[in-house]
Amino acid sequence: MNMNVTVKSLLLGMLIPLFLAAGINAQVIEAPGDGDPAVLQLLPLSLNFDNEDIDWEDYTLFPFSGSALERIANPDKSGLNESDFVLQYIKAGGDPWAGFFYHTDEVITVTDETVFKMKVWSNIANVTALLKLELKQFPDVNTGDLFANVTASGEWLELEWNLSELDVDPDAPWDRVVIIMDIQGGSGSGGDRYTWYLDNLVFEDGTTSIDLISSEIPQELQLKQNYPNPFNPTTTIEFGLADASFTTLEVYNMLGQRMAVLANEELAAGWHRVNFDASGLSSGTYIYRLHAGDRVETRKLTLIK
Repeated sequence: MNMNVTVKSLLLGMLIPLFLAAGINAQVIEAPGDGDPAVLQLLPLSLNFDNEDIDWEDYTLFPFSGSALERIANPDKSGLNESDFVLQYIKAGGDPWAGFFYHTDEVITVTDETVFKMKVWSNIANVTALLKLELKQFPDVNTGDLFANVTASGEWLELEWNLSELDVDPDAPWDRVVIIMDIQGGSGSGGDRYTWYLDNLVFEDGTTSIDLISSEIPQELQLKQNYPNPFNPTTTIEFGLADASFTTLEVYNMLGQRMAVLANEELAAGWHRVNFDASGLSSGTYIYRLHAGDRVETRKLTLIK
């Protein structure tokens, strides 16, 4: 008996199921066949790849100039990111500016308080991540480039861009987000050197803060009735998380239009409190919606002025 052949066969028999299992939930993200960005879904300003409200089988992101995108299982569920799914982004022989863009479901407001955050896992340190905003109807109109540095390798980092550094018209309807990794690193050749993992692409305007009021952990996701209710113009909302998770708390009008984002970040398990200032809204009934992990809870609140 050839022992080398036997050992190789045994190893192959063990590895094949692992490779198959790793790829079960992987979803390739491709540009539309006709190259028309107009068919892209509109994605939320708080974008994470655990979001099952998004049809990931349809066109979501637009890779360009030789980048390859895939929604895959998180390869490192530790540190800053315990999400189940993330975006794998590879540069393999295209242009140095190979990246991707996506369209947002509402206009991005550029103020002195607006920041964009993104979690990144990189195999190498000291590379840059480029952010640019564009108008989907007029893509030649853009904000110019903003850079953030990836300062460590082999772990999740959160990068942050301050949009106040942009010299742009704050009232322009910015609705396209462009991301390019390591534009100085050339065209790339695939492999670990040119592979990154991204998650939690979030715009924040600094208008709300979320307080952890108790470390007591509920058995399941809970959303309390706001108080006072009815209210004018501020009210308090409390919610409990059974597990640490990326959490969004949003307010919608009765037409289904999103009016406010009160939370869009990774939060610890326990009870949280957020104050909602509705000074800019008209009197009426609104729905507030809590989404954490694969659970969703909703309630109504009433604003009387």
